[in-house]
Amino acid sequence: MQYYYDDEEFGRVMVSTRRGMRNFTARWKGNVLHVNAPCGIDAGEMADALNHMRQGLRQRRETKPTVEFAIGQVINCFRCQVRIAEQSHVPGHMLYGHDGDMLTLSLPAGMDLTTDNAKRNVTHGLQVLLEREAQQRLLPFAQEVAQELGVVPARWEVGRGMRKLGHCTPKRVIQLSRNLMFLPEPLVRYIICHELAHLTHMNHSPEFHALVNTYTNGQEKVLEQQLKRFVWPIVR
Repeated sequence: MQYYYDDEEFGRVMVSTRRGMRNFTARWKGNVLHVNAPCGIDAGEMADALNHMRQGLRQRRETKPTVEFAIGQVINCFRCQVRIAEQSHVPGHMLYGHDGDMLTLSLPAGMDLTTDNAKRNVTHGLQVLLEREAQQRLLPFAQEVAQELGVVPARWEVGRGMRKLGHCTPKRVIQLSRNLMFLPEPLVRYIICHELAHLTHMNHSPEFHALVNTYTNGQEKVLEQQLKRFVWPIVR
């Protein structure tokens, strides 16, 4: 169930209730605060939860990097680059181009790139453009890493997760998000290693993390912190 809760400081908050949840979690999506909450809470409990998290949420909002797009901008991606251009041939549409390792996202001429809506639209355009590249660049790289480590999943797939960048199913299918294309290669490899370790341990036990650490040459913690600090060039 989803509904809105109006907070004096944070404005309209999107609340999602989930069965089995015991605690409140919250994160910013753009300028909107999203809260996951236990079922059956009332307005007073929501207010108490927000007050408890308020200082941390305030700091996260204040320190959240601002995503900016501009005509002529070049975004470095996994084994390729994307250039943002503009076009007037097809008004109101984004066009996609490929020239070797340089990809082009052509936006409608005169598009105001300062608005939140425009930034979300450009983000979506970049994701669509890079989904095809993920099939051609990301999955072969993942197969090379798996071969190097001596493990074989049942199948590889490209997903679209924004928060969940990788997933390993009980049937040994590994899904890698197209958004990995925005990461540098060491972090891409780290996430692949993380999912490959789930072929042995379908949990996040100490044994699992020890295996990830082995797969990453003792760099699991370092790479984990780098991923947390990574400044995404898209709206998340």
